[in-house]
Amino acid sequence: MQYYYPQQPQQPQQTAYPQQAAYPQQATYPQQPQQTAYPQQAAYPIQPAGYPQQPLAAPMTQQDDEQQRKQFEAQQYKRSLRRTANTLGGLLLAFFGSELVVSIITVAVIYMSGVSMDVSETDALSLLESGVISSIVFFLIALIYCLIRKVNFAYTFPFDKIGGAKLAKLCVIGLSFSLMSNYIVDLIGNTFGLFGIENSGGNVEVGSNPSVIVYFLTVAILPAFAEEFAFRGVIMGALKPYSPALAIVISSAAFALMHGNFVQLPFTFCCGLVFAYMDIKTNSLLPSIIIHFLNNGLSVLADVLLSYGILSEFMTNALYGAIFVVTGILAFIFLKQMARNDKDFFRIKDGNDVISYKEKVKTTVSSPTMIIFTAVMLSYCVYYLTSMA
Repeated sequence: MQYYYPQQPQQPQQTAYPQQAAYPQQATYPQQPQQTAYPQQAAYPIQPAGYPQQPLAAPMTQQDDEQQRKQFEAQQYKRSLRRTANTLGGLLLAFFGSELVVSIITVAVIYMSGVSMDVSETDALSLLESGVISSIVFFLIALIYCLIRKVNFAYTFPFDKIGGAKLAKLCVIGLSFSLMSNYIVDLIGNTFGLFGIENSGGNVEVGSNPSVIVYFLTVAILPAFAEEFAFRGVIMGALKPYSPALAIVISSAAFALMHGNFVQLPFTFCCGLVFAYMDIKTNSLLPSIIIHFLNNGLSVLADVLLSYGILSEFMTNALYGAIFVVTGILAFIFLKQMARNDKDFFRIKDGNDVISYKEKVKTTVSSPTMIIFTAVMLSYCVYYLTSMA
């Protein structure tokens, strides 16, 4: 029986125990460094280890970084444009407020003077007071704005050298478009007239030599400088760095609304587009100043000839029409020449492409002060329309 004792060393067959070193094989924990997902997620320590399959939020690629940079740049660009638009909206409200105050003061002075005047003389005096003073106030407000904002005067009010021949051609083209817009205004005015609404804006009877001088001064000369300084200078100059096309449209719309009546709105908007376009293409305010003066001056001349009985209404209209035809033919010829010499003559660059042009317009017109200015001017247009009915 003692034979089995020595044989008992064969019990090492119970190596099942070391084979249960399958447990130490479970110590294959060290092999779980495959969970190196942790170090990869080290870029995002916020994410718990239980979400290893969310590499959607994993390491940022260069493309992702570039996209975030562009988004941030677009946001900053929009903020800058909105601030500029808000400032310009406040400036436009100041323009309208100053004109309103000057008009009220003018009416009060005439009323308190007790001077007996007929309607034409009262209109002439009112034109002198409100026209001259409002133009001066207009100019001063724009100048104060420029000084406060420390604008670059050379950039905001450019006067690059233009050849005499080119300037003459541009003025003929601009005047032709302005005269065409005048006919559109007449058509709209006649349409309103069918409903008993008359447009009396700017129609002043001139009965004496001083009145003629006043009329030319307040309608032709002063606006050509004051309004161009304000709209093609300050308003357009502030928006030009963002987009020349945006500057043209917004300054023209503001110019049209500032006139305060629906009858003139299409005319002034079209003229504003032409004036602004000429200035952008030449980098000079000189074309718009001259065209503005010529357009208003022709209207004053027609009124003077008619009021003094120098020409009949038919002859005055015929003369005006002849000037329109001649300038129209010349404008067509000059436009073809300029388009042939400059293939980009009819193109306006949008500016930088940080945001789209549509976004630029939306950002500008949705600024609070711009909305308030538009609402105020449209309300004034409605009031003017109903008062004429």
